[in-house]
Amino acid sequence: MKAKGGAEAMTLPIIFMHRGDDDYLTYSLRQAKVSNPHSPVYLLGKVTNRKFATAGIIHELMDYHMVTAQSFAKVYQHMHVMSYEYNLFCFQRWFILRDFMRKRGMQSCFYVDSDVMLYTNVSNPEFRPFSMEFAWTSFVGIDTLDRFCNLMMKYFVNPSLFRQLVQITIEYDQVINGVPLVSDMVLCLLYFRHYSGQTHTHGTFGDSFFDENINRPLWAEALANKKKVYVNQGILYCKDVASGSYKRINSLHFQGLESKNFMHDFLFSNIPQSAGVQYYDYLTGQWTPVM
Repeated sequence: MKAKGGAEAMTLPIIFMHRGDDDYLTYSLRQAKVSNPHSPVYLLGKVTNRKFATAGIIHELMDYHMVTAQSFAKVYQHMHVMSYEYNLFCFQRWFILRDFMRKRGMQSCFYVDSDVMLYTNVSNPEFRPFSMEFAWTSFVGIDTLDRFCNLMMKYFVNPSLFRQLVQITIEYDQVINGVPLVSDMVLCLLYFRHYSGQTHTHGTFGDSFFDENINRPLWAEALANKKKVYVNQGILYCKDVASGSYKRINSLHFQGLESKNFMHDFLFSNIPQSAGVQYYDYLTGQWTPVM
């Protein structure tokens, strides 16, 4: 297949990882397949969520790829307000992903969290620099995963480095009720800033962007404390408040339990395809014409 601009592109596998059987998983998987019909879409999951692997989605049991993840569990030190099991798995997923990719002979993939909806061809070479900047939506190479997993092990095995990690967590303002939130997100940020050699894209590529969090409007026009999302002929946009220009949406991250309730309405089959600008009204759950 050819990428934008005519350059040859390798078709990237898209990989999700999820342990539960949450209904919203079907929407993120289906949307990834619709927007990337030539890419294999994998769900590394459990027996209970195999039912979501329909319409070409490939289900793989993550339990078959747990060897190095279990080794990490032996050195993991818990410091977080979330449960031990939840936070440990957030670290372990990177080991699982690496071991799965190595077993399958994959040199790279596009990793996506299960609450992210994709609206662009992630195999576009333009997006290759978008790696480990957003842990929930990222181009990932096997060499990068090796370095990142080694970094995580190092910071937990070495007591002095773990103390440094706690201090870095505090400096990154990841603290709730006095508890430093030592997470894979902190180590991901640490890796990106000090070891990746990359510069921030902030998820923006030309006139398009990958969403950090739909609940954080930041630069975008807001509605109901979320990014206000427009559609015209099936293409989604947000409006830049400063410039007044529209930026095409490459992905939306429905972070938080309440936000996941909207994912169904952002599936391609439920997005208006007609000409004319509409916006999504979070209060009514309807796509509404702009008057």
